[in-house]
Amino acid sequence: MTKGKRFLIGGVIILAALAYIIYGGMQEALVYFKMPSELRAEEKSMQGKFVRMGGMVVKGSLQKDLQNLTYRFQLTDGATAFPVYFKGVPPDLFVEGKGAVVEGRVGSDGVFQATMIMAKHAEDYSPHPDGKTPSKSFIPAKEAGAQ
Repeated sequence: MTKGKRFLIGGVIILAALAYIIYGGMQEALVYFKMPSELRAEEKSMQGKFVRMGGMVVKGSLQKDLQNLTYRFQLTDGATAFPVYFKGVPPDLFVEGKGAVVEGRVGSDGVFQATMIMAKHAEDYSPHPDGKTPSKSFIPAKEAGAQ
């Protein structure tokens, strides 16, 4: 085999490997999630598989055990509610009645075992209550002294 053919074959292999790595990275970067109704319909086939589920945290469903850092709640899309179990520290914006996306697996008991919670923030802008721009007195003393 000539030197030129080896160089060409090596280049094709490197390009194919790079294309595969880029494609795999793009697939992981997609932030698609299933709604509780979709996941309930596919529950048997999704057991044990990593999945994201998004919905609203059902008001009155959040049970916290702060000593063990465990949380039980339900996510709903308005049609179906799905029970979720999470162990860890949720984000500050995670509250009942607000949107959340959870990552994890559906257990054989039908409970979503979340490994991560991503709280959706409100997309509504609300101006300062009196319509004025906040004064510099709102800057924490530590930052104000640094100016």
